[in-house]
Amino acid sequence: MNLNNKLLKITTVATVVFSFIACEDDFETIGSNVIGEPGFNAELYNEAEISARTLNYGPVQTNNIQMNLLGIYQDPIFGTQEASVLTNLMLTGANPSFGNEPVLDSVVMSIPFFSRRVTGEEGVEFKLDSVYGTGPIKLTITESRFFLNAFDPETNFERSQKYYSNMEPRILSNLTSNVLYEENFTPSIEPIVEYSVDATGEADTLTLDPALRLHLNKEFFQSKILDKGGSSELLNQNNFRDYFRGIYIDADQVNNEGTMMLLNLMHEAAGVVLYYKTKVPDARDTDDDGDREELIEVRRAYKLNFGGPKVNTFNQEIPDFSEEDDLYLKGGEGSMAVIELFSGPDGDGDGVSDELEALREMDWLINEANLIFHVNREKAANLDEPERVLIFDVDRNRVLYDYQLNAAQESNPRNPVSVHLPPLTKDENGNGLSYKVRLTSHINNILNKDSTNVKLGLVVSQNVSLISNSALLQDDQVVKRVPAASVITPKATVLYGPNAEDDAKRLKLNIYYTEPKN
Repeated sequence: MNLNNKLLKITTVATVVFSFIACEDDFETIGSNVIGEPGFNAELYNEAEISARTLNYGPVQTNNIQMNLLGIYQDPIFGTQEASVLTNLMLTGANPSFGNEPVLDSVVMSIPFFSRRVTGEEGVEFKLDSVYGTGPIKLTITESRFFLNAFDPETNFERSQKYYSNMEPRILSNLTSNVLYEENFTPSIEPIVEYSVDATGEADTLTLDPALRLHLNKEFFQSKILDKGGSSELLNQNNFRDYFRGIYIDADQVNNEGTMMLLNLMHEAAGVVLYYKTKVPDARDTDDDGDREELIEVRRAYKLNFGGPKVNTFNQEIPDFSEEDDLYLKGGEGSMAVIELFSGPDGDGDGVSDELEALREMDWLINEANLIFHVNREKAANLDEPERVLIFDVDRNRVLYDYQLNAAQESNPRNPVSVHLPPLTKDENGNGLSYKVRLTSHINNILNKDSTNVKLGLVVSQNVSLISNSALLQDDQVVKRVPAASVITPKATVLYGPNAEDDAKRLKLNIYYTEPKN
């Protein structure tokens, strides 16, 4: 269908637009509020040529992400994803002193879950967030000899080092024989009761939020840490990083089940705590014998934090959907959609389609523009669908101007960019129906300001407020980076593309505009 025929199909929708404005407090316009004013027509153009394809982007940079996935996740379309973590441990204080003859009682590794408190039948309870599944996983924690660089030695340490999600074989070849933990683990909503010891040796009982909490090999930490008190290995962070290069937290499947967890290793409560007994001078003369030099036994605790570079590794084989008309979106080492707007013929070969050149001559005032992505309910029936998707400029690896504009105007930080990227629309049963992405400023800039019609990328998102991006190990010469918000979620969805058989479900660009009456 040529452009002239398309323009004849433009539908006057003034009544629809009036209704839309009445029920949408956050409706925004470009230029001025002219819809419905005397002397103007309000119309819809929804015949833009769109091309879209699914891209499996493969190994992705993971040493720059703020949070990490750990565990096993599986779904009927994308298969099984395994996520493990290589991380450093850091001293909380240089050259620590452990007293005389320190002896470990226990070593506890703890990483809080994302959770919130809710009111239940028995009072305050916890509900876990970003924990997917309820089945057990096998966790194996091993000492690593792999040295994680902050800067790339191949660039003379002038650029940051990039580590990718496919580096597990290199890590495994650099593990020692020291296994610190090897058991099955299942997340629990129960709070953690901890018996802590303060700086004076006084015991205290704390009730903490639910967490990944494991008891590690105390013989290893006795010889690796406590027996090294006062040595050069623990003198400072640099020495310690070279001496104890890190641990690998490896997740494996159990009985074809699994659970995936999103964890913040940089949480203030995350780390490895060494609980021990030691002997110190009785400076307070606790036995009232007048001897403040005698040694008495006290309880102490020392914490090692997670810190420095850390890497998420993924074992994830995604089927090839490149020939499918539907768009397959998956997080992790996943897949995305690459979208080109106004992608029709370019008769004069100037790099701008005939359709776009014609639209730029229309002198339209763009009141709203959006892309509607309908969920393929048949294929997505058993998927854990993301609450939002994130669209970005593939050519320049950044969010769109609509995102920046909306973020600057957003008054509720808990509901970021709600106009540009509203949540998934659902039916009465909670099943996803569609995602709307508002591109009003983006389309206005293309049509009225001669901005470049860049390629767009669409990904699932764990949190649309995270807009940093991660490099791809192997690019397809179009996509070189993806939003980190997509890397840290296992969720997925399947959307209808622009060639769907059902016209009502087809991906379309809706442009609401006004123009002076002739």
